[in-house]
Amino acid sequence: MDIKNLTDDFGVEVRNFDCSKKIGYDELNLLKKTIQDRHFICFKNQKLDGDTLATFTKNFGKLEAYPEKDKTKGKIEIFNVSNVSEDGEHLDPDDQRVILQKNNSRWHTDSSYRYLPSVFSILYGQETLPPEVGGQTQFSNMLLAYDHLPEDKKILLEPLHQVHSYNDIRRLEPGLPELTYEEKSNFPPVTHPIVRVHPDRNFRKSLYFTSNTSLEIGGMSLEQGKELHKWLVDYIGQPKFCYTHKWQKNDLIMWDNRVLLHRVIPYDYAKYRRAMIRGTVEGEVPVLGPFSNEVRLNNN
Repeated sequence: MDIKNLTDDFGVEVRNFDCSKKIGYDELNLLKKTIQDRHFICFKNQKLDGDTLATFTKNFGKLEAYPEKDKTKGKIEIFNVSNVSEDGEHLDPDDQRVILQKNNSRWHTDSSYRYLPSVFSILYGQETLPPEVGGQTQFSNMLLAYDHLPEDKKILLEPLHQVHSYNDIRRLEPGLPELTYEEKSNFPPVTHPIVRVHPDRNFRKSLYFTSNTSLEIGGMSLEQGKELHKWLVDYIGQPKFCYTHKWQKNDLIMWDNRVLLHRVIPYDYAKYRRAMIRGTVEGEVPVLGPFSNEVRLNNN
């Protein structure tokens, strides 16, 4: 296994490693340490399908099931992140599955609509695009973004929260069909602090918010919340916080949803095919904020 850094602050590339084979104890511990320390891994030149992707993902925890079965590929734990159907059909840009992909061009962290949000996402590129036409995946480091905040913004954000709702994607993308009663019941709205505290990182703080389920911050008036949300989106998009992954076919990328936001760079959905499958490691703990009991006890 050969590992090299992609940027000074986060991200590595791994070569000469086969993710489809059983991973040894030492190799797995190295990968777990690497994703903890560097937050993003790109495994080059992989050969995977839904089954081998699921098996690899399980090395890092339990597989998360996707809320809507018709957006998955083969099994409910493997999300079809594509404008290509399971049968290989290039989907119409107005197809609900493609509309959902368009929503991914907004900064977000996967599964933030859950009370226990996901830990890792693992995405395999089956059909990719040349970088000049879009389709890259961009990441922003929320640890760095918090560290660089002006002090007055840190004070402002500390008590605030955001409501994350899977159903509210429909507010942003009205072309999507209504969720069923069961789907709504399984994923009621949740609220998470804007400032996330990480006990496994010596209680370091990061930003934690999304743009693909809502466009406002709670704990203030609606207009103030919208204005602050827009400021945050512009702020975390600065190049000094970001890494843009330029896809090559058979790349497998893995990232830490606790400390990175991501988005896809828009492309011509009618002209180009982009086919990817994703496994997601479910979370085991809620998002802690500055006023959570565990954090306050640590500060005393």
